[in-house]
Amino acid sequence: MLPIGVWAEVHLPDSVWTFKKEGEHHHSEQNEIWLSADRPGMGTGSEVLDRGYIQWETGFECAHSFGTHLIGLPDALFRFGLHKRAELRLEYAGTLIVNDKPDTNPVTLDEQAYMPSWLMVGSKILLWDHHGGSLDWKWVPRTALMANIGVPLTKAMADFMPVAGTIDLLFEHEVLEWLSIGYDVGAQWVDWAPAPDVFASLCINFEPTDHLGLFIESYNIFDPDFRDEHGRYYTHCDISMDFGLTYAVHPRVQLDAYAGFNLYDTEPMLSGPKNYVFAGLGVTWLIWHPKK
Repeated sequence: MLPIGVWAEVHLPDSVWTFKKEGEHHHSEQNEIWLSADRPGMGTGSEVLDRGYIQWETGFECAHSFGTHLIGLPDALFRFGLHKRAELRLEYAGTLIVNDKPDTNPVTLDEQAYMPSWLMVGSKILLWDHHGGSLDWKWVPRTALMANIGVPLTKAMADFMPVAGTIDLLFEHEVLEWLSIGYDVGAQWVDWAPAPDVFASLCINFEPTDHLGLFIESYNIFDPDFRDEHGRYYTHCDISMDFGLTYAVHPRVQLDAYAGFNLYDTEPMLSGPKNYVFAGLGVTWLIWHPKK
C-alpha cells in the first residue's frame, strides 16, 4: 500500500494571513511569501515552487493491517524552484514493519523489517495556468506534468529493480475562493512488471479560514500484472479513502494530519476498512525564498 494524501495551498504575506484571491496569481503580489505543500502524500498539487524557493516537506505515517504495523519513517521531500514553471524534486521514504502476530498475518511473516526506498529524483513542470486571465478560460484546469526516476541505494535494490519511475498529469479546478477540486492520473513502474501500475486520485479541498484547510480524497491503484494463487494474471484494484486537515501556523510553516482506510480491494483478504487503516502527521517548511 502506498501512502496517500492531498495538497493544500496557502498564500501568506509577511504580516497578514490571507489566501490567494480569485483571479490572482502568486507572481503578482510583490511582498507575498508563497507556500504550496504537496503533503500529506501521493495526491500532488499542480502548483510549482517559484524560482529560488527551497522547501522541505516531511511526515510520519502509521498503518495497521492484520496485526502488522507499517510505520512510515519520516520521509524527506526537498523541492527547489528552478523557474516560475519548473521545480526540481528529491524524495526518500523508507518503511519500518513491526508485526505483532507473525504466525497469523497473511501478508508479512517477519516480526520486524525495514524496507528501504529508492531515491526519487524528478521535476514538476507547469503546463497551463490562466494566471487570472480571461474568464472564458476558467473552465480549463491548471495542469502540470511530474516525472521521477528512482535511484537504487543498495546492491540488493539494484539487482531487484535497477530502474524505477513515475509519471503524472496533475489537474486542479479552483471552483470558489474556498473550494477547489484536484485530480491526478499517472503510472508507476515497479518490480519487473512488463506493464506499469496505473493510479488515479480525486480530491476536494475546503478552505473555511485563512489558516485552516480541510480535504477528502480517493486514491486508486490498478495493477494489470497481478497474479493469483494459480499463477493467472488479472488486474488488481485497490481503492482507498482519506480525509484530514492542514493548518498554517506561520507564513512559512504548515502542519497536516490525516487518516484513512482501504475501501475496496480485489484481494478479499485485504479489502475493507477493518483490514487496512492508516493515519499520519506532517509538516511543510519553506526554508528559503528570495528577498523581494
